[in-house]
Amino acid sequence: MISVIIAAIEDDDDKAFMRNLYQDYSALVRSTVYTVMRCENDIDDLAEDVFVKLIEKIPLLRTFDCCKTAAYVVYTARSVAINFIKHRDVQQKHTFYGEKADVSDELMIPEGTLEEVYYHREELEALSDAVLRLPDREKDILYFKYILEKTDAEIAEDLSISPGSVREYLTRARRAAKKLMEQGEKRNDSPKL
Repeated sequence: MISVIIAAIEDDDDKAFMRNLYQDYSALVRSTVYTVMRCENDIDDLAEDVFVKLIEKIPLLRTFDCCKTAAYVVYTARSVAINFIKHRDVQQKHTFYGEKADVSDELMIPEGTLEEVYYHREELEALSDAVLRLPDREKDILYFKYILEKTDAEIAEDLSISPGSVREYLTRARRAAKKLMEQGEKRNDSPKL
């Protein structure tokens, strides 16, 4: 993918500069992103984002010696990874998954006593925790459907599956989230020794 991005640069000197920058610093960028993220899930995508940001800074980067360039690349990689984490955390904080057939009716904001509101908040947190424990594919399909409000056809195209399979995957993902919620409730209800 980075070769496509570099190929899109119009100036041949800038293309050559970015190719060399990528060859010299791609391992450092990946290492820096991994240090911040502590998981390998999004390292490739974030590394590409770093180099896309660096394309805008080619004139500045040309003025640096190798030590300053390395420091600037590391700083950019750290910033991209930290921004990704912040964005992901905000999304997760405001994410609501469910469907009428499963748990969403039970989780509508209650009007009533403080106890009911507290109970409702606990259910939302349990649902959020359950969804976060799902495999990535199930999280993605729920995110596409309920947060991005994509159609089944759009989801099928994004995930490279048939449109008929989307409903099946959604049903499985909702059931898995509900099961994880129920398991969490049973764990919390069990007496502590």
